[in-house]
Amino acid sequence: MDLKQPIILCGFTSSGKTTIGQLLAKELDLPFFDTDQMITEQNHMTIREIFDKGGEALFRDMEHKIASQVCQLGPAVVSTGGGMLTFDRNGKLLAKHGLILYIDRPFESCYRNLSGQPDRPLFRDHTREELESLYNERKSRYLTYASRTVKNNGTPEDAVASVLKLLG
Repeated sequence: MDLKQPIILCGFTSSGKTTIGQLLAKELDLPFFDTDQMITEQNHMTIREIFDKGGEALFRDMEHKIASQVCQLGPAVVSTGGGMLTFDRNGKLLAKHGLILYIDRPFESCYRNLSGQPDRPLFRDHTREELESLYNERKSRYLTYASRTVKNNGTPEDAVASVLKLLG
């Protein structure tokens, strides 16, 4: 397979993007990038510190800068933050320069994983009902930009096998 652009994984928080992305990158012998990690490394702040300093607007501006960098990566596997594709400027840019795959994991599985990480801002700052509503809102945004959907209701290896099958 001769990839010329990045494979970009989108999906809700705790949908398995990073785990699947790392395994997929290894399988394809490609570099792996996580956009949230890129933001924190380049700005020398945690996401919480970024939000405390300038709110969501500052974080989203930093995130858009990272989206632009992702477009220049060439062949790679990229895991995006859960909110990256909820903004049209990012979704349009990434769809133009990469292959976006939506990692579709049932809400209950995402929530169960999040509840084991109570320090995650999304979990700490929202009720279960608010998270489920956010999950449903974001799903429609992911589907707007993703060219394919990959079900993640088994093991991460099962999801990677599905991606490899999609890629041919």
